[in-house]
Amino acid sequence: MLSTRTVLKENDVYLVADGSYRITGAEAGVYRRDTRFLSRYLWTLDGQALQPLLQHERYPFWLHEQAANAEVGYTMRVGVGRDVQVHAGGLQDHLTVTRYVGDGPHTLTLEVTADFADMFEVRGWPGTLGPRDIQVQAHPGGVTFAYTAQDGLHCRAELRATPTPVWTGSALEWNLTEAVTEIAVDVFLLQGDEAPVSGDAQALAAEYDDLKARVRDRVTLPDPLDQQVLEQSAVDLRSLSFHTDFGPFPAAGLPWFVAPFGRDSMIIALMVRDYLPDVAVTVARFLAAHQGCAYDPQTLEQPGKIAHELRVGELTRTGQTPHRPYYATADATPMFVWLVGELAATHPDLAHELRPHWEAALRWCLTDGDPDGDGFIEYTPDPGGITNAVWKDSGDSTFTATDVDVSGHVAVIEVQGYAYAAYRSAAALYRQLGEDDTAQDWDQRAAQLRERFQTVFWWPERNYYVHGLNGDKRPLKVLVSNPAHTLWTGIIPPEHAAQVGRTALGPELWSGWGIRTLGRTEIRYNPVSYHNGSVWPHDTAAAALGMQRYGLHAEAAQVARALFDAARVAPDRRLSELFAGFPREPGTPPVPYPAACHPQGWDAAVPLALAGLLHRPTPVVTGPRR
Repeated sequence: MLSTRTVLKENDVYLVADGSYRITGAEAGVYRRDTRFLSRYLWTLDGQALQPLLQHERYPFWLHEQAANAEVGYTMRVGVGRDVQVHAGGLQDHLTVTRYVGDGPHTLTLEVTADFADMFEVRGWPGTLGPRDIQVQAHPGGVTFAYTAQDGLHCRAELRATPTPVWTGSALEWNLTEAVTEIAVDVFLLQGDEAPVSGDAQALAAEYDDLKARVRDRVTLPDPLDQQVLEQSAVDLRSLSFHTDFGPFPAAGLPWFVAPFGRDSMIIALMVRDYLPDVAVTVARFLAAHQGCAYDPQTLEQPGKIAHELRVGELTRTGQTPHRPYYATADATPMFVWLVGELAATHPDLAHELRPHWEAALRWCLTDGDPDGDGFIEYTPDPGGITNAVWKDSGDSTFTATDVDVSGHVAVIEVQGYAYAAYRSAAALYRQLGEDDTAQDWDQRAAQLRERFQTVFWWPERNYYVHGLNGDKRPLKVLVSNPAHTLWTGIIPPEHAAQVGRTALGPELWSGWGIRTLGRTEIRYNPVSYHNGSVWPHDTAAAALGMQRYGLHAEAAQVARALFDAARVAPDRRLSELFAGFPREPGTPPVPYPAACHPQGWDAAVPLALAGLLHRPTPVVTGPRR
């Protein structure tokens, strides 16, 4: 694993490098979706790596660099100005090499290797495809690497350069004799019969500039640093997106989650639908098109079920991973109905257009989603895949008070909240379609769920809610963030909302930066864990939106302020996927989590979702928002 990682991205092409933007090993490379095309891409001068003087990301796809000869000391002999820009078809690399001291020639080389590894192989998936037969063909002006996958898909990495280099067998090489030399390299990542297409960096930069201006025109926060956080949020959501037949779809996070995810994309969509309604509609339509329609024990597909993750790499295409797509999620299906219901309020045609899909999702909630028929949506840990099919999906995140992992049909609290929101949305959708009797049935179902939920999930000893129900129907009496998150859905009876807010902001869960996933006195608490004591900004933000929903305006503002503060102290004004749960200390930023995605889709959505909570409360809403 790279100890420090840098990423440039546009559409489904992304460059993963070390802290100096060098691609020399580990998981570094130039990727297209789930395939690493190039595993080495390194500039050297006279056999030594360049020494960076400045590396600045002008945009999420564009690195500007000023570098010099190695061991530059007090006087630079050779300077290198560089701009590398990722685009939808590959990347463009432009160098200006200037000799300042001496008059002899210099040798500039671009070391380059292709491996066409599946992203899962790079990250340690237990199955591999073995050695690949990669054809290397030098041609005037560059070199092409070609590989035919086991399923017959032909992949190529084509490099074209000016002035014409020499291919040495492992590098493109230039002999520099002039005082100033301009070098341009185009890298094209191609599949099938695709032809190379160059990018337009200036047009893409203008798109980003226009996006920031539109955000500024719509919302201008009093504090300039808060405004930077807000605009960075919009920029990151644009950077994370990749093209689909339905429009731009938000990736879950960089660098390893440039793929459609069900739960992740819908949380993003629900949080930003007022700012970016087209993105939210794309999410709904895409997930509807990939909804389950049959039973598959490997992928966990079921009729009506919404997918968790869709991959397109060679391991998946040849059936060696279940991500084609993989349906290991209990929460995405009710969340889909909730999302469609929210969108239909402003996009009424969606109620009819997606009716077969949201009705199929509702049928799943009442049948396969409730395997023991107790009225709650459950998941069963998948021994060969995801153990916990909810947002806290690590294997050790859901357990009993006696430190035993859950088993059987497990009902987690926020999933029941999503079901409640889905049923209320179903009622609104049927009313929109003029079917009032059916709407009333779903209103009644929602009310019954809330009543039963309160009876079973309430934890009177703590004036809070349990994490969920184990397969034996015993409550998981563990103090977690999930009940606060569940406020967002509206299932918590209004008379209990304030107590949930107080507990979430109490000393066990509140870190000062956000709500810990697990209370500090719980048996598995660890501030540097994935789900057992860390702080996830999206989870905390969901709680803030829920607090606002129930009229807890001061509490909501406190949480929103903390998350904006966490982004403000980051050099790039971004929230990370998660950070450690250590208490906040004056003058000290949050402790980072070592392997967090940066940026990450959920957390890019958070500033847009919470900006309105910083300075102006919204009306109390205890029912579905319409």
